[in-house]
Amino acid sequence: MDLTWARVLFTLLVFNFFVLMLYIVYHKRNKSGYQEVGQSIIDDPDTPAENVHSNPDNGAK
Repeated sequence: MDLTWARVLFTLLVFNFFVLMLYIVYHKRNKSGYQEVGQSIIDDPDTPAENVHSNPDNGAK
């Protein structure tokens, strides 16, 4: 078996795994879980936490 055939088989295998991953992600059964995660990112207040360990000698200028 030539090295070219090994590369072709590897490419086809990776492509098939990619298609399988897309099928799993976009399947209707999994849509609600991804919707919840996406909405949680949008609902995040995007405010930084208070500096509890503020130290003026931390090297920042």
